[in-house]
Amino acid sequence: MDYLLDTSVIIAYLRRRPGIVEYITSLEGELSTSFVCVAELYEGVYKSLNSESAESGIQVFCSGLSDIFSLDFEIAKTFGRIKTTLQSIGQVIDDLDILIATTALTRDKILITLNIKHFSRIPGLKILTPPHSSSASS
Repeated sequence: MDYLLDTSVIIAYLRRRPGIVEYITSLEGELSTSFVCVAELYEGVYKSLNSESAESGIQVFCSGLSDIFSLDFEIAKTFGRIKTTLQSIGQVIDDLDILIATTALTRDKILITLNIKHFSRIPGLKILTPPHSSSASS
């Protein structure tokens, strides 16, 4: 199995949240993320009191991933379809979360997130959440 790590899980990993580091390092298969997640992580860097350390942590973490996916036409097309579907049923979530989800869908990855509440609204998205974690926003 191959996985796409959501921002919420990466933040928990970087903060050494109990159980998260062990869970992520125990996964078998390729680990990847999206440049959308990296952008969200950099938002945190600029809010951090120790931005150099925060940025270094992101760079080290990302260097260990198999891939960081950019946006492309397939992701854009899937985004449009899913956002329209969610709007039609009154279940809209943040655009960045839809982009992260569509990246996982189009690349056939299992999304690992702490934000089950939002991502569970995406039809067809395969989701895992680390054991003993509660729902959190990304």
